[in-house]
Amino acid sequence: MQPRSAQQIGNIGLMVVLAIWLAGCGDNIETVFPAPVLPGGGFVQPPPIPPPRRIFLESGLIKLGIDLNAGGAITYLADGPTSENMINNFDLGRQLQTALYSGPIPYSQNGKQPVAFWSGLGWNPVQTGDIHNNPSKVISYRKDSTNRLYVKTAPLIWPLLNEPAECSMEHWLELRGNVIHVRSRSQVTRRDTTQYEARTQEAPCMYLNGPYYRMVTYSGNQPFTNDALFEVNTAHGIADRYTTENWAAYVNKAGRGVGIYRPNEFRFISGFFGATGSGGERDDATAYLTAVPFQVMDYNAVYEFEYDIIVGSLEQIRQFAYSQPRPATGPNYRFTNNRQGWHYNNTRDTGWPIRNELSVQWGRTDTTRAGFHIKSPKVFWRASEVPRLVIEAAFTTSAPTARLNWRKPGDVEFKELSGGVDFPIVGDGQFRTYTIDMSRVPEWQGIVTQIQLEATPGTIRPTSERAGRIRLRSVSR
Repeated sequence: MQPRSAQQIGNIGLMVVLAIWLAGCGDNIETVFPAPVLPGGGFVQPPPIPPPRRIFLESGLIKLGIDLNAGGAITYLADGPTSENMINNFDLGRQLQTALYSGPIPYSQNGKQPVAFWSGLGWNPVQTGDIHNNPSKVISYRKDSTNRLYVKTAPLIWPLLNEPAECSMEHWLELRGNVIHVRSRSQVTRRDTTQYEARTQEAPCMYLNGPYYRMVTYSGNQPFTNDALFEVNTAHGIADRYTTENWAAYVNKAGRGVGIYRPNEFRFISGFFGATGSGGERDDATAYLTAVPFQVMDYNAVYEFEYDIIVGSLEQIRQFAYSQPRPATGPNYRFTNNRQGWHYNNTRDTGWPIRNELSVQWGRTDTTRAGFHIKSPKVFWRASEVPRLVIEAAFTTSAPTARLNWRKPGDVEFKELSGGVDFPIVGDGQFRTYTIDMSRVPEWQGIVTQIQLEATPGTIRPTSERAGRIRLRSVSR
């Protein structure tokens, strides 16, 4: 979840930001560590990357290239067929690609230990390659037509030496004028069947060259009204962006660049490292942008998502987002065959595949960690438009109530010991429909960015609730 580079291990003055949420320990807390400096002030020179083997798609507006010597990731993107490449290729941790995350932390495989500086990443398949610039293997590819590409990749574990991950990645790319539509599908096949806590995924991540230093998005409370944009145009470390129009972009001084649009995704991360305003694809200066949904990555998971890459002016990027279906304005979660972005702290469900419900332990998975939470993905709802919440669930518990909690813009975390609303439940394991009248809750107002279910404090004892469970079929209004 942070810019990768072999050079970063010793780059003078560079601050590498490692977010605690990489380990699944929180949503917004960050810790900053200075990069180690080699004796004498030198830096680690990364080994050479393989020469490119690119396959191109071109329209009259943009030129796109994937590299078969970089896991089939996007390594070339030009605003116009004769313009320079905007994608940064300093090493095989950059590019425009997919990277996945899960436990354990640290992660070793086949006796190989992670590079110490990156041991906090855990299980981390990267589409392009590893920290040693070994490229991930392309299993198959095809150019279906003048505007379509398909590639299947066996990714490597980033902190290990030339170690294939126990998963595969497939990407379908379609060029539509100045837009690239991408469908991504990862199949996990791990021998370790432990269900680790949800981690934020890089789905996708993008690294652009130094001239693309202006990070622009919309993060206000009046989305899709052409309200004023938010911009950061200085070097900065990893920072959360609450993107209420589901897009973010990096552009150059003239206002042209690349945007990422992900339907119903409200959480992006940005960073800029090095000197702003100059540099090419082999230089270290880079802009970093990623969509970061939380995801439980089961040992046998199939993880699919779609996104669009828009090349052009800020106006073109924003108007593309405006032309798409609007994000949901309230809950409509039905857990037919996936978790729909719901995830957990200090508890777990029965695993993949999902069959018409989330069956989650209603209690802590141990007796040493505080609390447990069942969380929705990030959202943008107006509380006034969600006057009630309807939960279809079966509880197995001795507790007489459960708690619904929520977050608002700017909240660092949920208020675990106060706030929220408790509602009565029946703990006999039978499905019931619980309707919570939110119009009677004074604190339910303004913008809601996330909801969660948890135990009402003091109502269950960890040692007696090991068999406690909630079977959750839907959350709606």
